[in-house]
Amino acid sequence: MKKAVIPTLCLTALICVLGSAAAQEASRRALPSAQARTESRALAAMQVKGAEVGQEATAAPEQPSGARPKAYLVVTFDVEDYISPESEHIDDIPKWLAQIMTEEGVAGTFFVIGEKARSLEKRGRRDVIAAMAKHDIGSHTSFGSIHPTVTEELEKAGWAGGVKKMLEQESAGIRELERIFGVPVRTLARHGGSYGPQLVTALGQMKMAYQGSPARLPGHDVVWFCNTLNFSAQYAGFDDAYYRDDLFEPVFEKLKADLPRLAQTTEVIALFAGHPTKIRAEEFWDLNFYYGKNTSPADWVMPRLRPAGTMATAQKNFRRMIRWLKGRDDIEVTNYRKLVDLYSNKLDNIGKLALDHMAETGLEAKSLAPYGDYSPAEAFSGLASSICGIARTGIPPQSVKSGHPLGPMEMPPALPEIVRVKLEDVFRLAAESVGVIGRTGALPSSLTVGKARIGAGSLFALFSAVYLDAGSNKLRPIYDVPAFEPYPRTNEADIIKEVEGYKSWPVHRRDLDMSKIVELTKLQLWTLKPATRF
Repeated sequence: MKKAVIPTLCLTALICVLGSAAAQEASRRALPSAQARTESRALAAMQVKGAEVGQEATAAPEQPSGARPKAYLVVTFDVEDYISPESEHIDDIPKWLAQIMTEEGVAGTFFVIGEKARSLEKRGRRDVIAAMAKHDIGSHTSFGSIHPTVTEELEKAGWAGGVKKMLEQESAGIRELERIFGVPVRTLARHGGSYGPQLVTALGQMKMAYQGSPARLPGHDVVWFCNTLNFSAQYAGFDDAYYRDDLFEPVFEKLKADLPRLAQTTEVIALFAGHPTKIRAEEFWDLNFYYGKNTSPADWVMPRLRPAGTMATAQKNFRRMIRWLKGRDDIEVTNYRKLVDLYSNKLDNIGKLALDHMAETGLEAKSLAPYGDYSPAEAFSGLASSICGIARTGIPPQSVKSGHPLGPMEMPPALPEIVRVKLEDVFRLAAESVGVIGRTGALPSSLTVGKARIGAGSLFALFSAVYLDAGSNKLRPIYDVPAFEPYPRTNEADIIKEVEGYKSWPVHRRDLDMSKIVELTKLQLWTLKPATRF
C-alpha cells in the first residue's frame, strides 16, 4: 500500500518528476525478470561487513561451481621507432614478430604510434602492415613523444577543453590507423608517462578501452574509470634479452616461475613482449625528445644498434616463448579487441535492494567506495533519482537508471556549511542533482541551501539517510548534514603515486606540473568500479 504523499512538497515533487523523467520511464518499463537478474548480480558482488575507509567494498565476480575462470593473457608490443634509417631494417622486426605469432597460431596486440604507422605507409612497407594486421592493432597515441605530449597538453587544461582536445587529436590518429591497417582499433595503450583523465574519458566516448592504466582496485585489474574500460596488469622484462641466450634464459625462467601465480591472481595479464626497436637498439629512439626537446629531424641522433646477426637468436628465443605460452592450460591467450567486447557491458538500472545496500554500506563505513557493479557516482545518481520518486509518491521506486555520471569537475568541500536541513530542502537538492547530471553528465561539486554549500560527499550521505528512512516509513522533518569525504579514497594512494610518477618519464619537461592532473584523477575516483565478464 502506498504511503501518503506529503502535500507541502508538491512543487518539489513536480521538479523531481521533470528532472528525472528518463529515470522514471526506465523504471516503469523495467521487466521484473530483468530487474531480478540485475539485483542478483549486484548484491552477489557486494561485501557488506567490515567496510572501512579506503577498504574495497567489492568482491570478485560470481564463478560457476566455485571454479575460477582462466586468466586471459595478451601478448603486446609497443611499435614506435620511425626515425631509424630504413637500411637498418628496424621496420622488419614487428613484421617477423607478427609472422612468428601467426605461424604458431597465437594472437597478439600491436600498439602503434600514429607517426610510426604513417612512416610505414610513406616507406611503402605494405608487407609489414599486412603482417601486423593479422593481429589486433591498438593506438599508442597519435604523436607519441613529440612535444607537447598528452600529459603536457593536459597540464593546465580544464575538463571540457581537455576532453575536446583528446577527442579531436586521438580520434584522428585512430581513424588513420584503421585506414592504414584495415582493422578496427578498440584500445589505446599509455605511451610512457602520457596520461590524463580527460584522455581516458575521451576514449570511453569513442567506445574504446585504455591499457596501462593507473586505475585499479584490490583484486581487480580490469575496471571502469572515467566511464571507460581500463586494463592495468602488465608483465615485462624482455626488451633487451631476446638477442642473447645468456640474457634471455633467466628472464624466460622467471616468467615460467611467475606465470602460474599470476594466472591465479590476475584477470587479464598483458605480457609485454617488448618494443620491437629495443630488440635491436641499445637505446630508445625518442632520446631525441628527452626533457621537453623537439630535436629537428636533421639533427636526430640514431640509437646505437646491436649487430644485425643477433636477430636470428632473437627470433629463435621469441618463438620459444610463444610456443611455451601456447602450451599452457591455465591461461587463455587472446587480444584486447576481444576483451573489450567481453568486459564492456554495464548495468544501466539500479534495483531497490541494491540501492538499499549502497546507502546502508556508505553510512556504516562513513566513506565512498565502489558497490558491486556500481560506482560511487552511479550510487549518488541512483539515490538522487530515488528521492525524486519518494517526493512524488512517498515510497522508493523499485528501479532507477544508474546514469553512468562522471565525478565532479571541481573538488567538493568536505565540510558542509550548514548542519541541518529540512526534508523539503533534501527533495529540492535531489532534483537539482538529477538536473545537473542530466545537463552535464557529471555529479555536482556542491549545491546550496540558502548560501550554504553542501559538497557531493555530504549530499551522498544525506540522500542515503533520507532514502533509508523513506523505505522504513520514518521520514523526519529535519536532517543533519554530515561532513563526508569529497571523493572516494579506495586505492587512492597507489593510483596517485603512479600518476605523480609519470612526471619522471625522461621525455617530459623537468618542470612539468602534475597537480591539476592529479586533482582531476582524484575527482574521477567517483567513477571507479570493477569491470565484469559478461
